[in-house]
Amino acid sequence: MGVVIGLVFGLIGGSAMTSLTYRIPEGLPLMMDRSKCPSCSHPIRARDNVPVFAYLWLRGRCRDCSASIPWRYPLTELAGAAIGVVAALTPVDTLDKFSCGLALLVGLGAAVIDQRTYRIPNALTYPAALLLLVLGIANAWISGRWSPFVLTIGLAVAILVFFVLLRVVSRGGMGLGDAKLAAVLVLGVAAFGIWSTVLAVLASFFAGSVVGVGLILAKRSNLRAQLPFGPFLTVGFVLTTLSVVIFH
Repeated sequence: MGVVIGLVFGLIGGSAMTSLTYRIPEGLPLMMDRSKCPSCSHPIRARDNVPVFAYLWLRGRCRDCSASIPWRYPLTELAGAAIGVVAALTPVDTLDKFSCGLALLVGLGAAVIDQRTYRIPNALTYPAALLLLVLGIANAWISGRWSPFVLTIGLAVAILVFFVLLRVVSRGGMGLGDAKLAAVLVLGVAAFGIWSTVLAVLASFFAGSVVGVGLILAKRSNLRAQLPFGPFLTVGFVLTTLSVVIFH
């Protein structure tokens, strides 16, 4: 049952992230009006907004103007579904599962935006951080255990400071958006423990290094080329969460 709930949660969250990855870079209202086709501006019908399945029965095209729907939309929704299932399988309390899924979904949205625009917007990370803090307080209040919440805040602040220092050392090579996203992800997965958080950050840098070296060897990049780090952060934290599920 928990896996089914996680799957539905992930599909809905992935669909929301799909919308936000278009709306935020375009400067559109986030949730105040109905989604529209970017080509013909026709409002999208409710039945055409069903995650993944709508793309399949529309055959990847707008119902009104037949413009192609980008592949990243159903792929983002499928990735959201996978995140929801993984979060549901984590060996933590229900609110911690929700926090984990929410943080990873935000990471997914940030990764897509960062890949396209080389920036991670505050409009995504700030509300997520606030909601995760509220969830953390609620969990501490219900359980009566405040020490884990205080530790979570400490970890998030430490990671934020670490990334800010990296930005200073690299002279802008690491963006402040990356620092904020890292803090949000830590707020979501800190229930797994300090070492899991450290492993997630290390995995992010390892993934970025492997891809960077691979692009250089394939002569598609050079040492001075800029790579968005948001996708690697998300991958590192998702893989670490998956390892917690597998090896628990």
